[in-house]
Amino acid sequence: MFRREWRQQALVLTLLAAAVAASVGVASAAYSLSPVPNNAEFGAASHYIRLSNTDPDALASAVTAASERFDNSEVIYHRDVAIPGLFEPADYRSQDPSLALGQPRLALVDGAYPRRDEVAITDGLAEMLGVRIGDPLDLDGVERTVVGIVENPANLGDEFGLLAPAQSTNATKATILVDASEEQVNGFRPPAGSDVGIGSRPPSEGATAALLSLVLSTVGLLLVALIAAASFAVIAQRRMRHLAMLAAIGATERQIRAATVANGLAVGGVAALIGAAVGVAAWLGLAPLVEEAVAYRIDEYAVPWWLVVSPMVLAIAAATSAAWWPARSVARVPTMRALSGRPPQPRPARRVAVWSAASAVVGVGLLFWGGDLAGQDDADWAHAALIVAGTVAVALAMLLACPPAIRVLAASVGRLPVAVRLAVGDLARYRSRSSAALAAVSLALCISAAITVMAAAAQAGAAEGNLSEHQVVVRYPAVDGPFVPVDAELERLAADVENVVASFDDAEVIPLDVAIDPRSGPDPSFEGRVAASLVERDGDGWRDVSLLYVATPRLLEMYGLEVGDISSDTFVVTREVGDFAVLGHAHEGRSNVAPLTNVERLSPGYESLPGTFVTPAVLEARGWVAVPSGRWLVELQSPPTATQLEAARRTAAQTGLSVEVRDPQGGLGNLRLGATAIGSFIALGIIAMMVGLLRSEAARDLRILAATGAQSRTRRTITASTAGGIALLGALLGIGGAYLGLVAGFAHNLDALIPVPVENLAMIVVGFPVLAAGVGWLVSGRTVNDIARQPIE
Repeated sequence: MFRREWRQQALVLTLLAAAVAASVGVASAAYSLSPVPNNAEFGAASHYIRLSNTDPDALASAVTAASERFDNSEVIYHRDVAIPGLFEPADYRSQDPSLALGQPRLALVDGAYPRRDEVAITDGLAEMLGVRIGDPLDLDGVERTVVGIVENPANLGDEFGLLAPAQSTNATKATILVDASEEQVNGFRPPAGSDVGIGSRPPSEGATAALLSLVLSTVGLLLVALIAAASFAVIAQRRMRHLAMLAAIGATERQIRAATVANGLAVGGVAALIGAAVGVAAWLGLAPLVEEAVAYRIDEYAVPWWLVVSPMVLAIAAATSAAWWPARSVARVPTMRALSGRPPQPRPARRVAVWSAASAVVGVGLLFWGGDLAGQDDADWAHAALIVAGTVAVALAMLLACPPAIRVLAASVGRLPVAVRLAVGDLARYRSRSSAALAAVSLALCISAAITVMAAAAQAGAAEGNLSEHQVVVRYPAVDGPFVPVDAELERLAADVENVVASFDDAEVIPLDVAIDPRSGPDPSFEGRVAASLVERDGDGWRDVSLLYVATPRLLEMYGLEVGDISSDTFVVTREVGDFAVLGHAHEGRSNVAPLTNVERLSPGYESLPGTFVTPAVLEARGWVAVPSGRWLVELQSPPTATQLEAARRTAAQTGLSVEVRDPQGGLGNLRLGATAIGSFIALGIIAMMVGLLRSEAARDLRILAATGAQSRTRRTITASTAGGIALLGALLGIGGAYLGLVAGFAHNLDALIPVPVENLAMIVVGFPVLAAGVGWLVSGRTVNDIARQPIE
């Protein structure tokens, strides 16, 4: 029997191996990824203490006090240096690479670590500055030779320059890595005058990694079990006549079950070996791509052996159990009924629907009580048990919802063409096998949807972040905060901005003007004049929040507003939230601060765009005037290329300007697309197996249709409707199950699930059923020959 059905066996083996490989690969990734991000801040320490002081001597005194208090500590000095042409400053840090606590935060990629008047820089900084090893570099007034390329392995987006440990005399910040108790660290008090920040490493990183791996392994093994159940349910039904012949000649139920169980044991064992090998190889091969997506280095060989062996053992057990249950059912079918080849009468689905709802309620409750998945840093085995049990309960609810879903689908096609009704009717007739396949499809798409939702929540959307991909901001960094350039600088800056913008194609320059009191003259302590700004109380003084930009139709359009939409009584339109005041002008060392009244709120927008406005009517009423702020927004027809950005930054560096573009987050977008594609691919394979085996069981029906004159189009429609119906139900159940579990797990912080990846989910709900139906249409419709001949089984 195994030899005669080798095609179906090969398909089942392939799907099981793919499910095992996915389980091993995803669990390995989860175990390897979980502990790494904390190394970016803590290194190998349990705590960090951050000190800042503009007086280097006072900072040194605070560092000395910390070193004397803690036996095991390490100091990393920091100093911000401006990079010509770039908005963000670089971090010049002094660190001894030989010390143990800081080693996870520092790695040498190429060259050597710096000594004396040398510097090592990150590859991103080297690319921005256009320097290589051996070139001179002068960012802080001291020319140093670049001797190496370094990185922070736990945060590849951390761009910095590394100085020798002795080059720390001008540092204004220090990070002290400490390996001590919570009480010792919290009891530390530095000398007066230094700002202090303390961080504690999560105490259960290993448990968190094991918990995440356990949850993902559980879901993966459920997928393996469902694929095996769907496969062997169909195989057992195909063998019903064969097994009935064995029963007719005296075989016992135990012997009949053994025939199918032996098949399941063999297929499960081979699939476990192949799947584990492919899963480990895929993880090792894809680790560099995962590093790009998550932006930190991964030790891909740190996966424990039990994480690979346990899915193999459980896959064999799942395949064997999945083969045993349908074999048991078939063995109990009366011999004459089994010889007829008729499927068993499907059981009513109402009771199953009740159990599905009950399981969903239990799963939601367990996940809710398991803790806040968005903010929980600690993990214990009680939370682990609740989360794993809740995940299994939600998956079981999805499984139990499959028979009622098929029944609902069958009841809703009464007015559709005959071919569609026949296809859906077959799904209802073979409900046990159809339900197992639908459950496997739903779980595969559930995993895909869950990864997609989480990646979308972690990635800034098209309407979020610092800027859109079509925007560039050019700044004059010499003045910042509430200050704007003096009139003598403005004419030169306008010409310099034109030179910078000339690097882009079809660029629109939008000046960002601000309100200023004409009585405000230049501040002798700073470069520039004090403009009107939004401020909030900070101790005994005021902290600048935002300049008051002049509302223009072009700027308000970005928030979906027009100037006429703003009430004449409104003083300020802002997206900021809090208790603010307005700094009107500064004259002869005195500031005119007035309480803020008559405020209208803006919807959230890009962080680097103006977010606080006054109308021209307010300017006139206050006696203020509009002047350039030293900031210009550049709108482009298409995202700037790397060549254009390099030319613009080079020109900006020569003229004392800086250029800001959208922060890249392409890795998470690729993760979303990859999760959607891989989940759809596995689900499509399951549908192909189910449709192929199910339609082969209905071969007699197809011969009857052909004998009555049915054309190829009708047979194609039947197969396409079968595939499309299962795909649509699987997509709806999968996304529903994913959101049911995620909303329960993140109930304490639902903002962690925003934004919703509508495009990716639409690909699953709409695109996947269309793809499944299209594939079913293309591979079916073969001409039926020898209509009158009964096939030999």
